Amino acid sequence: MSKEVLTEVFELPPPPRTFTEHIRAIGPGVILASLSIGAGEWYLFPAAILAYGPNIMWAAAIGCIVQAVLGSQSIKYTLYSGQPIHHAYLRLGKPIFWAWVWALLIFIPVIWPGWAAASATAIAALQLGRLPGPADSNLVLMWGVILLFISLLILHVGGKVQRTLELVNWPIVIMIVTLVTVGVVVGAPAWAWADIVKGIFTPYMPLGMNADWFVMAAAIAYIPAGFGFNLMLSSYARDKGWGMAYRVGYISTLVGGKKVKIAVEEVPFKFDNEEVLKRWRGWVNVARIDSWIVMSFITFVTVLMTSVLTYGLLAPRGLKLGGWAVASAQALALADVLGPMAWFIVLFAGFWMLLGTQFGLMDSTSRVITDCFWLASPRVRAWAKEDPRRLYYPVLYLEFTIALTLLIASIGFGLASPYWLTALGANLGLFALLLAYILQIVVDYKIMPKGLRPHPITTFIVIVGMLWYGFFLTALLLQTLTGIRL
Repeated sequence: MSKEVLTEVFELPPPPRTFTEHIRAIGPGVILASLSIGAGEWYLFPAAILAYGPNIMWAAAIGCIVQAVLGSQSIKYTLYSGQPIHHAYLRLGKPIFWAWVWALLIFIPVIWPGWAAASATAIAALQLGRLPGPADSNLVLMWGVILLFISLLILHVGGKVQRTLELVNWPIVIMIVTLVTVGVVVGAPAWAWADIVKGIFTPYMPLGMNADWFVMAAAIAYIPAGFGFNLMLSSYARDKGWGMAYRVGYISTLVGGKKVKIAVEEVPFKFDNEEVLKRWRGWVNVARIDSWIVMSFITFVTVLMTSVLTYGLLAPRGLKLGGWAVASAQALALADVLGPMAWFIVLFAGFWMLLGTQFGLMDSTSRVITDCFWLASPRVRAWAKEDPRRLYYPVLYLEFTIALTLLIASIGFGLASPYWLTALGANLGLFALLLAYILQIVVDYKIMPKGLRPHPITTFIVIVGMLWYGFFLTALLLQTLTGIRL
């Protein structure tokens, strides 16, 4: 790829205008919402609530705010140039160096198959009629392997990978939010609502020997998303055709898709009149709706309700979320209140949300790696014969093979629990998350045109996000490497 900005400019298409057009434009945020609800909102953060109390709820609010802003800022680059945000990162040095950096930062956290394992515990619980335990590891392993294969299959069909994920995840998100809302309204006690909501406004952070930063950092890293979520979000925005991305291309599927060449250069628009700036503001609003509301606000409301449900039902019973009960402890507690049907409904919902996270992560990781090397290396494009599928699917198969191996090793041989696998992946993702905030500031002021640069308040929030995740990563590393607990 060239490091130079092209002098050729193009016309920015008009943004969605009607309500129906706005609904049709929504997509990337839905995929990220489904991806995040299946881990952070369902059990990583509620597990921290059980460990440290409701007064850490404010931390979820901070995470949702700073990630909402980072997400929309990253998409702005896509709206302007047509390319995902990692295209801008590749311009900050040797492209192939940054391609390898992001490939490792994204791939290493996601290869841990915690989401497939956790989803498997939900099916195992349905089959057993009770919470699964270490003695049921073979059953959980069997379902975990099946679910990994299902995740792989989903990513092969539909014409456009992004569109397939969007169509699958819309009903998952709607179903999960509906079921969680009904469950928490009917089953959670009023005092749990009061305590959790109060926790938003009465900040508390466990420090010293009382703090397990492996648990806390995992909970924070995945609210509302994690890893290099902004790279994934902007890549989906490109494939959706937002802004100037309509000129760039997308990753198509093997079954039902066709060869689509993805452009490697920016296709910027010229902003020299009020009509163009009006269109730009319209597209920015689309990005904000998707990132602020669909991804962040909906997931915050969801984690608020799952925390109320978990705290109100599990805390009085002395139960924890962890080990082998990550997807089924809530179902057991709610069944005690509402009857046996709640057991089935909650496990059914938990299964789908965790499965959605697994295939969402398999795609997002493969697409970011594909994007990075596609944009960075003419040799890669020549090897792939200008067909990104020839790179995307080998990366996907490699990810699947490693995840399958780790699943068999960890669950089959009892080396790790589903909770531990998921928390490990979330914590490893902090490296990518921190770097994303640092580089976003550089992109905003070095690459984006002066007239499209962010408001100082936006930059301030991005800096807060950088410090926020920097703190949790530092605390985690100190505890892991030295035994020191902040």
